[in-house]
Amino acid sequence: VEVANPKALWQESAERPYPKHVESLMKRIDRRYFATLAGLFLLIPISITLIFDLISGGGISWSAYVVGALALLYIFFAFPFYFKRYHTVIFLSANCAAVLLYLFFIEKTNGGSWFIGIGMPVTISASVCIIVLALLFTNKRHLGFLTKTALVFIVSGILVLSVELILSLNRVGVLVLNWSFYAFVPCALLGFIAFVLEHRKNFKEQIRRRLFY
Repeated sequence: VEVANPKALWQESAERPYPKHVESLMKRIDRRYFATLAGLFLLIPISITLIFDLISGGGISWSAYVVGALALLYIFFAFPFYFKRYHTVIFLSANCAAVLLYLFFIEKTNGGSWFIGIGMPVTISASVCIIVLALLFTNKRHLGFLTKTALVFIVSGILVLSVELILSLNRVGVLVLNWSFYAFVPCALLGFIAFVLEHRKNFKEQIRRRLFY
């Protein structure tokens, strides 16, 4: 039996029982095939929902909302796989349009007049905030984690202000800020603190040392 000396220097043997570089067995994913397969899987819950709705009520009623929600999921997560590159503005704008169409369908189905005054402006405001963050995060300039956190806090605070302005304009016809101001201030302060910490390397290092001592 061969005895190994633990104090001896390690030397690489000439022959290996396994290859030096592990070969990857995963081939490149067919993006379009994945999107098509996801659509086929979604047809299963859609078909079951429609069948149960038709059997129970004699027509399509509540199942339309389920079908619409599943269609949104497909547009959000599977539809971009049909394209070689992810175009941020185009795909996020398409998501916004899909949500607007779904909300418009809900309003027309149930009656009401909230889509133009509330549903559409709130959805567009949220979509604009998401697009701005996506463009900033995918920018060629490297942004630190705390800078990204600061941007999320600030943009979230602006979105809250926008939502209350939209609601107040739709309800009383005047732009009024009340509760959203109290949500915006801590978001802005947290964003400012995160932005300052990102540029104070010494202070970040002290915090890291105290956390991971």
